[in-house]
Amino acid sequence: MIPEDLLKQYGSISKDYKCGDFIYEEGMKSTFYFQIVSGKVKLNNFSEDGREFIQNIFEAPQSFGEAFLFINEVYPTNAIALTDCTICQLTSKNFFEILKEHPQYSLKINENLSRRLHYKMIMSQHIFSKDPAIRLKVLMDYFKQTHCTEETETEYIIPLTRQQMADLTGLRVETVIRTIKAMEKEHLLNIINRQIYY
Repeated sequence: MIPEDLLKQYGSISKDYKCGDFIYEEGMKSTFYFQIVSGKVKLNNFSEDGREFIQNIFEAPQSFGEAFLFINEVYPTNAIALTDCTICQLTSKNFFEILKEHPQYSLKINENLSRRLHYKMIMSQHIFSKDPAIRLKVLMDYFKQTHCTEETETEYIIPLTRQQMADLTGLRVETVIRTIKAMEKEHLLNIINRQIYY
């Protein structure tokens, strides 16, 4: 993403968050560009009965929340530290200055936003599928494409718990566990020490 030293040149500040801290809450006005220096962040919503639905999970050096700066909209989700983390925060004014003066990062931002939109559209096609393996495959494909840094054919370790996979796909955790075991039997993935290699 945008180099940390460049963010600092434009006035970014680094803030530390503890696991479970809210970085922003649903309904707040979008005012900052956020980029993760270390740790993980989840975007989520809570239903009226308190059930959590995770929209996405990000890790260093990914950014989040920037889409709403372009349309001056409030945040439709919460952003919560999934682990202890450090995050660079840059005002929207200075964020747009960077994009204007360093257009290569504008292209990178557009690419990332397009990938997220693509994932949401693919997932929405399958969200009511009776086959949970389809939903899980879309999720794992997305994480492999956006988080894997090696251009190799080696297997990628999915950085999600079974519960997080359930919250991201709208499935029950028991269904996720059962489906993953079935996918392993079909040689679609491997499970080693409870980690999923995809």
